[in-house]
Amino acid sequence: MALLAHGERKMNTKRLAALVTLGALLSTAAPAMAVTQTGTVNVEWNYAITATLTMYTHTTESGSHGPAASSAPAANDIFTQANGGAGQCNGSAGASKDTYPSGSGTVDFGLVVADAADYTNCLEINAIDAYFITNDSKGADITVQATSGAPSAYDTATNGSLLCIEPNGAWSTTGNTAWTASARAAAIAMSSTVACSAGTLVSASAAVPLLTQTAGPDTGSDLNQDIQLNMGPQMQSGAQTVVLTYTLTTN
Repeated sequence: MALLAHGERKMNTKRLAALVTLGALLSTAAPAMAVTQTGTVNVEWNYAITATLTMYTHTTESGSHGPAASSAPAANDIFTQANGGAGQCNGSAGASKDTYPSGSGTVDFGLVVADAADYTNCLEINAIDAYFITNDSKGADITVQATSGAPSAYDTATNGSLLCIEPNGAWSTTGNTAWTASARAAAIAMSSTVACSAGTLVSASAAVPLLTQTAGPDTGSDLNQDIQLNMGPQMQSGAQTVVLTYTLTTN
């Protein structure tokens, strides 16, 4: 092994010290590496579901009761189907008019007469409009029930009576059903007081679905409808006031 002179060892030592010093200087002068940090904040709100349901009777447009009898539309609105018998609706064997008690929320078939052997059908057009609004993204459901006043023979086969709801137009299951006038010009022939061959039977024992929505929100739907009274042979007598309760339930 070669021997280094004292001067050469000294020079190498100085050179090593210089390199260490240069490395330290270079390390100090190098730019810092970039660092990324993240932070999170929760922003919250809760918008409660809202809904309104308003009932109108004798409607000629959205959102209003029909006019008083003195200024009622010229067209007849109560029709009688006697099915070959001598039954009457509103004191007539033919077509007649409701008295239009303005703003009262009442549908009045007037003086009715049941035949001794045949069923009698009394239809009132544009009788009831259930108008509702809801912000529920899943929509709402509407039901109807005869909650009070139904006679003891209501929805029975003997001396019975029955109410049937007949929708006007197409009621949308996704919202915003427009008000649609009735296209009916005659009562619907039915020979039952325990079933409706068309429309929805109004039960006194339970709420019955009228509309089931699958989506929303609904900025305004008019469920305009006709209502028919089916009278059985020798229907139970007496003045009747049946209360129909419409219920809106958001989904």
